[in-house]
Amino acid sequence: MTSRQAATAIYVYCITEGEAIRADAGLHPLRAVHSVVYQELVAVASQVLLTELGPEALSSHLADAAWLEREARGHEAVIEEVMQTRTVLPLKFFTIFRTKAKVTALLRSQQDRFRQALTALRGKEEWEVKLFAQPGVANAGGPEHEPQGSLSGKEYLLRKAAARLTASAALGRAYADGQRCFEEVAGCVEHLRLMPIDAGSSLGQTGLIADAVCLLARACVPAFCQRLEALGNELRAKGLLLQASGPWPAYHFTGVEHDNVGSPAPA
Repeated sequence: MTSRQAATAIYVYCITEGEAIRADAGLHPLRAVHSVVYQELVAVASQVLLTELGPEALSSHLADAAWLEREARGHEAVIEEVMQTRTVLPLKFFTIFRTKAKVTALLRSQQDRFRQALTALRGKEEWEVKLFAQPGVANAGGPEHEPQGSLSGKEYLLRKAAARLTASAALGRAYADGQRCFEEVAGCVEHLRLMPIDAGSSLGQTGLIADAVCLLARACVPAFCQRLEALGNELRAKGLLLQASGPWPAYHFTGVEHDNVGSPAPA
């Protein structure tokens, strides 16, 4: 193995099918993109330097927010451009193989799973729906709003306890509205997956009540957006904000486990 070969690896963005992606497509803002093909399966990839994206280099880059953002945007840019015309199985950030032969081996060994996953996603899109509580929904009328010195210690504690009960009730109603909202959304989509919410986050800081990813047929997107608009108008009057974004690469619905697909530390 030459030093030139030893210094490179193959970064894979996604898997699709059909003809090879042209190497001069300009899909990534920083590096050339090419295809690794096995039968009708296509891995969309770039050759990268291990001095740039190898284990040691990654360790030094992980604390560099600007570098990570630039690389993440490039990763997503490739996948989103390919998905304009093809069904894709997006792979996780920094999926790297030591050689082209290892990418081909993956396509060969997982060909049935990849074909099934691509068939299941054909003509479908992933969207994300988030529900936020606007400021003040669960934070109104506490004793901190009283003029300083106007309350005795006992009155302060009683007011504070009452404020906690009021906030808890308001938050409970917000969560109930969120559950009803996602139940209605689930009726318009093929799959809906609730995402975990950081239990340590403050409602007053983030306002995030619920977060879901949805998979739906592309033909159903207009009706889906209309339903969300109607729900958003209804919930806004209750101090809640409904936000939808998409289409995104279907990371949550590929049906393919990513843990052993690639590695940021190619052997």
